[in-house]
Amino acid sequence: MSTALHAPSQRPVLPHDLGVEVVERKGLGHPDTLADAIAELASIRYSDYCLREFGAILHHNLDKVAVLGGRARFSDADAFYDRPVRVIVGGRISTSFAGRSIPVREILEAAAAEQLRRALPGFENMTWQVQHETTDSSKFEHWFAPRGLQDLPERPTALSNDTAFLVGTAARTTAETVALLAEAWFREQPWAGSDIKALVIRTGHALDITVCVPAVAGHLSTSAQFQEVVDAAARSLTDQLLERLPGPVTVTCNTRNSATGPLSGQYFTLSGSAIDYGEDGLVGRGNARSGLITPGQQAGNEALFGKNPAYHVGKVGGWLVDEASRTLAEKTGRPCRIAVMWRNGSAYPEPASLDITTTQPEPGHEDLVRKVLHRTDWVPDIVDHQRYLPRVLPVSELLADLDAAPAS
Repeated sequence: MSTALHAPSQRPVLPHDLGVEVVERKGLGHPDTLADAIAELASIRYSDYCLREFGAILHHNLDKVAVLGGRARFSDADAFYDRPVRVIVGGRISTSFAGRSIPVREILEAAAAEQLRRALPGFENMTWQVQHETTDSSKFEHWFAPRGLQDLPERPTALSNDTAFLVGTAARTTAETVALLAEAWFREQPWAGSDIKALVIRTGHALDITVCVPAVAGHLSTSAQFQEVVDAAARSLTDQLLERLPGPVTVTCNTRNSATGPLSGQYFTLSGSAIDYGEDGLVGRGNARSGLITPGQQAGNEALFGKNPAYHVGKVGGWLVDEASRTLAEKTGRPCRIAVMWRNGSAYPEPASLDITTTQPEPGHEDLVRKVLHRTDWVPDIVDHQRYLPRVLPVSELLADLDAAPAS
């Protein structure tokens, strides 16, 4: 395994050091985030079932979920569905173990309903359906129909199932925390939907924040009222940031809305999401494992949502680099970036390359990271603790992070 520990003059630029940093957050109700979350919760619920019934997670990859928008007909201040949202579940999955059938359809449909209800404040007003397109096709006869635990070759030692490049960074930058906070702040407003998008540009210490936030039917009656509550929430968010950050802050919201015309002509929704009027979502088109889109981290585009947590490199490798970067940042008190490449068939403790970037590299850093790469306790965190299920973090937690963190 090749290992790189960069001297300060040679190291790649950490996100914290960028003169200009761009961070995006697609909120919990964004169609792409809905697809990610349904895929991830479906994998979690399926894994729960398999662990409980068989003592092991059976082969599955549910990372091919699509959420196809429906159609709501809008009046001035209300709406109703006349074309349903469709959740199309694809991927491959084991449907039996030792001849015993698994209720795959029921598990996947329950997971979709659970996540849509959690993510969409207007869930009870929408019409939706699930379309099953999963398969058990494989060139290995018993890969998706195991006769027993002996047909799960990842037991007891998981190997990388593909070649992949994974990057973990810690701690979050100020811009990253602010992007998460922008969604959380507006999501606390009683009138707000959940299909919120926030884009943060940090130039030095200056923050330019653009937020797009929908209204959900049943709370507002006019466009002028919508403009008033959005402006009030933006001002209060600006005040909170100015109290905590050293540079200027600008918050701009709903740039295509106006205070005139019918409310239905604004960013107005029934469910809380643009799926009401045909917007579609696909796994892997939105946020990364961190819940953010962060081009400055020079990471790959591996999407982990719905992938098998027992051995899939996109999920296991992602967890390992996230834990390694978190551990190193907490140990040193300084930001870091851990980049790892695994080849197909690699043992996770022995990747093909390891690149460690921190502000003050020391020989002990590699030992610390290697120790993390030997860990095998990822399943409880991913499945039981739902580590990568998209969620909105509490406003209080994010404000505390800004209070505690040095400015980026």
